[in-house]
Amino acid sequence: MLPITFRRFMRPVLFKLALIALVAALAGQAWGARAGWMTASGLLLLYVLGFVVAIYRTIRWLEASQRRDAVDAPVGEWNSIAAVLYKARKTEAAYRAELDRSVTQLREVLERMPDGVVIVDASMLIQWLNPMAEQHLGLARKDVGLRLTNLVREPAFIDALTASGDSVASVPVRLKTGRVVVLQTIPFSPTQSLIVTRDVSEADRLDTMRRDFIANVSHELRTPLTVLSGFLELASPSAPISVQHLELMRTEALRMQRLIDDLLVLSRLESTAAPSQEDHVALSPLAQRAVDLARALSAGRHEIRVESMPADLRGAEREIESALTNLVTNAVRYTPAGGKITVRGELDDDGIALVVKDDGVGIAAEHIPRLTERFYRVDKSRSRDTGGTGLGLAIVKHVVLRHQGRLDVSSQLGEGSEFRLWFPRQRVVLHEPVREPEPLVVS
Repeated sequence: MLPITFRRFMRPVLFKLALIALVAALAGQAWGARAGWMTASGLLLLYVLGFVVAIYRTIRWLEASQRRDAVDAPVGEWNSIAAVLYKARKTEAAYRAELDRSVTQLREVLERMPDGVVIVDASMLIQWLNPMAEQHLGLARKDVGLRLTNLVREPAFIDALTASGDSVASVPVRLKTGRVVVLQTIPFSPTQSLIVTRDVSEADRLDTMRRDFIANVSHELRTPLTVLSGFLELASPSAPISVQHLELMRTEALRMQRLIDDLLVLSRLESTAAPSQEDHVALSPLAQRAVDLARALSAGRHEIRVESMPADLRGAEREIESALTNLVTNAVRYTPAGGKITVRGELDDDGIALVVKDDGVGIAAEHIPRLTERFYRVDKSRSRDTGGTGLGLAIVKHVVLRHQGRLDVSSQLGEGSEFRLWFPRQRVVLHEPVREPEPLVVS
């Protein structure tokens, strides 16, 4: 459509006015001046009425085009005006549709973000939040319109919001639920702010474990090194080290050696997700070897026996034997003299479990979730007295995870403990049935 100019717009108007003047002049010549003026007045009135009707039809057409109804289009100069208005409204509708699509896409992105997002106004009233924010802060969609600081009343959280102010600095907050989140407030308008929360609980837990690990290793190595260096400082040509001191030095050196060996084993297990080589592991002789070692450690103070192993496994034999041996020797360490320790296999439709059960001192419920942490000991003095390094159950956990299994622990104080090394069905190797010899047929 050509652009509307003043000349193009006025051309039909002037044509109609000239036509009215011409008709009125002809009427005046034919019937007198009075008739000419009456004709001009009548034609002008008709022109004005047509003008009003055109305005009405234009308004109806604009409304109908918005509703997509079928209405006759305007005529005359009003057709051009309506076309311009319609084009402007169509452009506006396209921009609005594009804006709606952008808002919808942005909302979908925010809904799927791994971080929590809360939009608040200047009064901290919640305007929108995504599912991760609900998880991090214990909120719900029905909380939209309520004040955030009234819903999350923890002082650490409120202090972090206040500390952020107009900055975008990240502030770590430890909530009462135990979750650790990093809070970031991002103002994006004079009256609105974006509050972003990131769950760093796992990273905080790993960082704590790393600090504890360094502290524990340092502590475990300090004791034997102190003994060795102390005796060496006392030694001199005139006062050689006594046999008793040499024995203590040998014991502490062996303790350091066991600790380093266990650390190397644990590092090797953590470096790969699965064993490099898997074999058919015969569980009956493997369990017997673990029990023989436990009997040597027990020195006859416990009753240790192996029950049936209904199947075998496919996996890394050395790793599985190391895990089972750790469990059996732990049972010896924490079972009083005269106690009973049983090793057996349990097969079901889901897999097979290697079970080590004792009637020893038992473990309190609050300690069970942390048993597989490095250097975590329920009874530190007893573990050291019996030669434990505090890494045995951590090794067991990594061995069973590398075989797609799990370690289950159940225990009660004073009633003993039961440790179960569970392996999935795909690793079970069933025993072949024993075939009866065919009878001899004498002809």
